[in-house]
Amino acid sequence: MCLKTGIIFVNFEIQIENPMLKIKLLIIVIPLMLLVSDAALAQAKPKTKAQILAFSDSVCLSAGVPPGLIRDIGNNETGWRFIRDFSGGTAHGDLQIVDNTFFHWYKKLKLKGGKTRENYLIVGIYYIKSLYKTYGSWQKARYAYARGHWKEPSKWSPLERKFMGKIDWEQYDKPINLVNDTLAE
Repeated sequence: MCLKTGIIFVNFEIQIENPMLKIKLLIIVIPLMLLVSDAALAQAKPKTKAQILAFSDSVCLSAGVPPGLIRDIGNNETGWRFIRDFSGGTAHGDLQIVDNTFFHWYKKLKLKGGKTRENYLIVGIYYIKSLYKTYGSWQKARYAYARGHWKEPSKWSPLERKFMGKIDWEQYDKPINLVNDTLAE
């Protein structure tokens, strides 16, 4: 059996003659395969920008987050350099995750390996996904990601307008157009 998660392939072979034992074993093995594949994703050590972007895209697709949005955030935050906060704060990684947020999501996602570049990406991606669930739009989620909560654009500072203005929100938060074709004749 081959389990594909993102860019990692995990192969398992199981040969059992007793059908009852096979059913019990599969119930145990399937969740373990998922944990192994997630751990394998977190332990990969991409070195080039292309590799880290491919890793990020893979996590995004697995989490249901638009990869382009995370690329835009990474470009805005650090230019995809794994660094500390420019202002001397406690934010780390390509997506600039503060320590409290990192440790909360690290535990929640049951990650292993500590403060790795990959774990910071995984945390950032799942954190913005949770903000999207809270606010219902990627624009609001991005603002809350940077500032802790959403506030109306009319109340943004010049810095907030600058970082929010770097992303084309229409590609992520598409307006819904409702057309009733049954009425047209």
